[in-house]
Amino acid sequence: MLGKQIQLGMRKGDRLFAFVMLGPAVILLLLLNVYPFLTAAHSSLYNIHTVTRATTWAGLDNYLAILKQSLFWQSLWRSVVWTGPGVVLQLVLGIAIALLLHQELKGRWFARGMVLFPYLVPAIVASLVWRFMFNPLTGMVNYLLVDVLGLLAEPIAWLADPTMAMVAVIIVGTWKYVPFMVILFLARLQTTPLELYDAARIDGANAWKEFWYITLPWLRPTIIVAILLRTLWMFNHFDMVYLMAFGGPSYATTTLPVLIHTVAFGLQQMGQAAAISMLMVIVLFVVSIVYLHYYQRSEELLRH
Repeated sequence: MLGKQIQLGMRKGDRLFAFVMLGPAVILLLLLNVYPFLTAAHSSLYNIHTVTRATTWAGLDNYLAILKQSLFWQSLWRSVVWTGPGVVLQLVLGIAIALLLHQELKGRWFARGMVLFPYLVPAIVASLVWRFMFNPLTGMVNYLLVDVLGLLAEPIAWLADPTMAMVAVIIVGTWKYVPFMVILFLARLQTTPLELYDAARIDGANAWKEFWYITLPWLRPTIIVAILLRTLWMFNHFDMVYLMAFGGPSYATTTLPVLIHTVAFGLQQMGQAAAISMLMVIVLFVVSIVYLHYYQRSEELLRH
């Protein structure tokens, strides 16, 4: 009887200790995530002038007004264009570089350090440097493509052309965030059981078969997580896109986060900006649910 009371007391003590340890983290999570979300949801139901803070009830009018604007749908599509190719490029290059750095090569420790450099550069610094490099007259990019490699007959006005501006932004985003993918995949590769490769070589497997049947399946869980994280982060990304082209030319790089900034601080309509942010939350929530459902279905098919 006494033993049971002692065990019960220890369990209560463990639970209390767990609550005490988790409490600060839960409070911080509520302050940094839940409170801003509820504030944005509340603000989206009002007409709020950004400067004067004059407020009137709008209900769902902000949502209806946004959904009727072609600029919203264009910005949504540009967010997809910015996110999709960017994530694919980061995924492919991240796996390739991680495989290279995983090899027993001289100087690989130095290379591993250098590959992190773009990720450590502040967005504003990277944007200014790349804007200079994309300059049509004095930029390094056009110099390489026209004068050195001869791939182009004349320079491209990268950030002044509505089509090439988004291409330039995707290139810079890929350059900056590939290191994140490299870190994830390199960490996963270092846990690969070497006996799998030894057995494959005994069976006569070449390098391609080793990659396809051993390395890629081993990376699969990391790939699933990386795609989801990078999709969410890229879709929500603001600073790099805005600093590179400021939403132009002709709204060519105006993604949804840039549109929110324009509506809130350009048009001084904080309520409509909050409504756009809530629509973004809905879009990302639906995408995440569909993606995770597809992942679970694919896992079930693989088991069978």
